[in-house]
Formats: sequence, C-alpha cells, structure tokens
Amino acid sequence: MRINIINVREEISKREIVEAICALPDLFRSGSASTVDLVRLSGLPESPEALTRAEIVALLAERPELIDGWLRWSEDKRTSSGWFFVSEAGAFVVGFHPEGERLVFSDCTEACAEFVLREIADLVASLRSNNMFKGRRAKRARP
Repeated sequence: MRINIINVREEISKREIVEAICALPDLFRSGSASTVDLVRLSGLPESPEALTRAEIVALLAERPELIDGWLRWSEDKRTSSGWFFVSEAGAFVVGFHPEGERLVFSDCTEACAEFVLREIADLVASLRSNNMFKGRRAKRARP
C-alpha cells in the first residue's frame, strides 16, 4: 500500500481506513510517513467507528502477512508501559506492560485484531491529548 500525498481526495471508505491502519507498521517501517501522519491520513480520526474487530479480522484473514508487521511493531516498541503482542508457547498473547491485563489467544488473527484495536485506541488518545490532530482534517491520497 502506498500513500501518495499529491492527489488528495475527501472521502475515504471504511475498508480503506481498515487497510491503512492494518498496514501502518509496514508503511511506517518503509519511511513513507510518521505515525501521526499515517493515522491522520488513514481517515480514522474522523471515522473511528470504521475500525472494528470484525473488519480487522476479515482484512487480516485476507492479508495474513500484515500480522508479522504488528508482531515486529510490538517487538520494536521502546516504552515503559503499553500494549504488546507476542507469540508464546504456541499461543498468542496481547497484554499491557507492566503488570496489566493479559489475554491469551489460540488464533493469531484474533490476537492481532485485539492488539491493533488497543494499540491504535491508545495512540489516537495520546495524539488527541497532545493536540496532534487539532486543526487538521484527515485527507488521504489516492493509492
């Protein structure tokens, strides 16, 4: 998925929002934009209802390679607290570090969807509290 910031359009479909968020780790790693810009350009700040567990699970089932991106994202985090997503003893764990909630899943797709929802909710809340979206309208370019 490539974001082209030259040809901007106003409307972003629910599917495009889910695709952009699910691809966020890979887009960030490619250096195409900052995390703030990727979330803003996804359209999520204006349409948070678009990101549902069912939509994420469906997309990850179609594109399971995106799950590896989220596992790497979690692994690469350098923070004193926050959500994590790991493979552990044949199961998948989503938890909050340190000493927080810990959910164990047998299904990798379900675990990843849970992590994405929690990670993105925290990220958006943090960006909003720091006024990172203030005065900005989410616009995304045609792929």
